[in-house]
Amino acid sequence: MSLETFLFVAVVFMGLLFDVMNGFHDGCNAVSTVIYTGALKPRTAIALSATFNFIGPLVMGIAVARTIGGVINASDASAHLVIAALFGALVWDFLTWIWALPVSSSHALVGGLLGAGMAAMGPSGIIWGKVILVFTSLVVSPFLGLFTGYMVMLITQRIVKRVKWDLNKADKFYKRMQILSASWVSFSHGSNDATKVMGMIVIFIASSHQLSVDAYVDKFGFPIWVIISSAAAMALGTYLDYKSFRIIRTVGERLCQLHPVNGFSAEVGGAVVIQLASLLGLPVSTTHIITSSVTGTGLRAGLAGVSWKVFRAIILAWVVTLPFCAGVAAGAYYLLNIWL
Repeated sequence: MSLETFLFVAVVFMGLLFDVMNGFHDGCNAVSTVIYTGALKPRTAIALSATFNFIGPLVMGIAVARTIGGVINASDASAHLVIAALFGALVWDFLTWIWALPVSSSHALVGGLLGAGMAAMGPSGIIWGKVILVFTSLVVSPFLGLFTGYMVMLITQRIVKRVKWDLNKADKFYKRMQILSASWVSFSHGSNDATKVMGMIVIFIASSHQLSVDAYVDKFGFPIWVIISSAAAMALGTYLDYKSFRIIRTVGERLCQLHPVNGFSAEVGGAVVIQLASLLGLPVSTTHIITSSVTGTGLRAGLAGVSWKVFRAIILAWVVTLPFCAGVAAGAYYLLNIWL
């Protein structure tokens, strides 16, 4: 096997490995609420989520992939850069899974890409306009998730009050509705998160033609095998969530008390924000949005309705994500240049 072929295989392997870890780490976004409200049994919920995570990127297209691919000057990117960026994000996802903290795989991926990109090409290799766009969407989207979760919860509570349902009747109705809302979150998650790895793989493919990602896609089209393999890897990672409830437990049990009306409201509020972002080609953190949306539903019961100790730990992990991933990715890039 030639070095060029080996590096191509390594890039694809690391990309799909990160996609599996992303699905494994972030699968809780859709299933935590539906499991802890008793709407679906764990295996059923996770299988449903995996299915819609696969369908999402196939239906919604590649807008987010093109945005991620535009963060660096792909025509000058190397396999070392892409592998290092993915490695930095992968390490963080693994560590935060051990710590049971729901952090952003998207945030980690952008941090890794910036760290490796700066190490490889310096500031001139970064497309700062795209970086600002990405970071604006990553920063603003959790606040939108908090707002939409709160507002959908407010609306559903008023509906329940108007039809004069007691808690048992409301729980029974919204348990059924959660099957739809959880499916929507999973579809949205796949449409946004799986496409980010597609962008990473195509960065390397475009660089071999000395083209930017946009120029490559316009000339050759987006490789179908990249779309299908990334969607499948995300679905596989999501399905493997049945092996671990670490992060599912944090979102579904420790953050605030969940009833089916909370779970439905959080899922609908989060899905609306994620779906709009995917349509606009904006890479957002589904973890940040769903966690914020769950918090928004808890706030309807007042400040005491949220476990602020758990929320503070999550926020701290969010703040550390970017510098950690950037530093690990930069170090990995330098080591790869020495070894390969």
